[in-house]
Amino acid sequence: MVTQHFTIREVAALIGSTEKALRNRLARGQVPYRKLGRRVLIPADELEKFLSNLPGRTAQEATKAMEDL
Repeated sequence: MVTQHFTIREVAALIGSTEKALRNRLARGQVPYRKLGRRVLIPADELEKFLSNLPGRTAQEATKAMEDL
């Protein structure tokens, strides 16, 4: 099974960050990645898990909060 991978540039654009900020997170071990020679690749499935574990609300939680007002 082959998993889709993203480059640092692609992930930075996807999450609205700079490449430098993303590289800093990678260096601190905050974002999952793999190395292939000199290339840094970020597995799509692990990126999805990482993003879903960030603090915040899901669309469903936000909608419920608006209904409760």
